Amino acid sequence: MKHTMKAIAALLVAALTGSAHAAETKTLKVGYNNWVGFIAFFVAQDKGYFKQAGLDVQPKVFSAPGEGLVPLISGDLDIHLSTVDAAILRSANAPGSLKVVALVDTSAGADAVLGGPGVKTPADLKGKKIAVTLGECNEVLLQKALQAGGLTEKDVTLVNMDPDAAGTALKAGNVDAAVTWEPWISQLVGAGNANAVFTSKQAPNVLTDCVVISAQGEKAKKAKIAAFLAAMNKATEFVKAHPDEAAAIAGKALEVPAEDIKGMLGKVTLYDQATSSAQMKGEAAKSADELLIFFKNKGSVAKDATVAGLLAPDFAK
Repeated sequence: MKHTMKAIAALLVAALTGSAHAAETKTLKVGYNNWVGFIAFFVAQDKGYFKQAGLDVQPKVFSAPGEGLVPLISGDLDIHLSTVDAAILRSANAPGSLKVVALVDTSAGADAVLGGPGVKTPADLKGKKIAVTLGECNEVLLQKALQAGGLTEKDVTLVNMDPDAAGTALKAGNVDAAVTWEPWISQLVGAGNANAVFTSKQAPNVLTDCVVISAQGEKAKKAKIAAFLAAMNKATEFVKAHPDEAAAIAGKALEVPAEDIKGMLGKVTLYDQATSSAQMKGEAAKSADELLIFFKNKGSVAKDATVAGLLAPDFAK
């Protein structure tokens, strides 16, 4: 009887330990921000693609693309949906800490410098107060807008805000211009409250969203991360095949009408796995080098900083 009870107890302990281990390994804590370009993430959640891949995805929303990279490095997140420029900045200051394993989308008009009344062209930005997320891709876009108007940052007053706060500030009249994204662009321009001074369509490959992991995450959960990427790819194909249903799903997640979502999607280019890999071996790599130069010129990273090894185009293969 004693031997039987010991055997039962051992089996229970093994079962509980195995269950706990399974729960631990299938869980992925994923950071993201509310952005239409992440429509595949919203679709994969809604359609159950992550669950079908054996994943328990626990989402955590951030207000700006770079905010989740610190908790990613510390291990509080397993994956962060961010921007290439934010990953470059963080990686350059912490070499070897991060990897970009996939590109999700690139902005083709979904980010913009918006101007209030009387601010319609890049030249009109002179002397104006502009809300922008300093040190991130939005500032790169602003610099290109200023260059188009024959200006520099010395000709304007910059106010550091995340893209959503920038949109709110412009709507309230607290700033003269703002670097923001969708849905603020459609809402403010559509209502006649703002003008599209300069958009990401005029600056290709500057604003690209991506899937970022940490070096320690790669070692601990590589198979699960690969499964996540496969589910995202499946969702991207769904978006292309069923745009109306996908727009409704994203609209619910972003609290934006589905028709507006469809309009926003016309301003981004979504990447599947094959295109992502090709871009990271080509245009995205060139853009990464240009962004690194931007950060060096801003003094955000050391002059000898490098992002060698940051882009991992063949991770999912």
